[in-house]
Amino acid sequence: MKIRRSIIFLLMTLAFAPVFGAAPVRIRNVGKAPNFIAISQDGSSAYVTSYADGRFLEVNLQKRSVSRSVVLGGAPLGFVLAESENLALIACRDAGMTTIVDLNTFKIVADIRTGSMPNSIAIDPRGYFAYVVDSGRTNTGVLHILDIRERSVTGTVRLGSSPFGIAVSPVSEQVFVLMGGTNEVWVIDPGKQTVVGKIPVGDGPDGIAVTPDGKRVFVANSRTGDLTVIDAETLQAQITIPVGKMPFGVAISRDGKQVYVVNTGSRTLTALPADLSNLTGEVFSIDRGSTDVKVSPDGKTVYVLSETENSILVILPTGIK
Repeated sequence: MKIRRSIIFLLMTLAFAPVFGAAPVRIRNVGKAPNFIAISQDGSSAYVTSYADGRFLEVNLQKRSVSRSVVLGGAPLGFVLAESENLALIACRDAGMTTIVDLNTFKIVADIRTGSMPNSIAIDPRGYFAYVVDSGRTNTGVLHILDIRERSVTGTVRLGSSPFGIAVSPVSEQVFVLMGGTNEVWVIDPGKQTVVGKIPVGDGPDGIAVTPDGKRVFVANSRTGDLTVIDAETLQAQITIPVGKMPFGVAISRDGKQVYVVNTGSRTLTALPADLSNLTGEVFSIDRGSTDVKVSPDGKTVYVLSETENSILVILPTGIK
């Protein structure tokens, strides 16, 4: 009887446990309190902002170790790769700067003043302009429009309260900015430098991503534990999906088929089809203190960054083509 019960328990455990294509691998000693991650176009390197020691890191994914680093201004946070120019643009909050790093030499080539507390950044699909979110030291923030080649600010748009997080549509080129103070997504026309929409979302929006076809925007709401899906054409919320405790980072595979959400509070990663054909999806266990997630160019590998463990968890989910 005891043996039979043990077998039943084992089968139930396997039935409800997350399934991986292979055992997850950890890349350790990735800076100190790393917050954000990006993957190179060829999939060979990861780039990470190391918040606590003010560095920007390159990680060799094959060797599973940090290969290069450069010291930046204080508190580097969000960043974007301008790979057509072989550059990285990093928002350094305490320095009030957007720092540009040459990815060939891994040296700083420019520091551009972008307000008082820049925290996140995105790039237009043509690679000409970057958009820097500055939360400011008052009740309102500012969006700085940066000409990448000229390395200068060409315009600003006044934002709402506590902006943090940004994404750009690869089709319409509209800019979507999270407003933590009002629980909204503001939509900005960068050409006219005006706000063209304000979309209510859940409580505590912290992560955002746009599908490659520009049709949907996914927003992780940390305090309500859910994911708001926005129709990018009508600028209306379509559906809200429960995901886990304190969802933060959001990523979409380059083929637009899969959405991944880091649930920091429940230490899980939720994987959903971007077409919303399955609202349950898969759930994977991840490390404590995980904040951000990115997908390899081929869509077969998921990288989850942990600021507590100073590590990158490499996951090979099953069912991904």
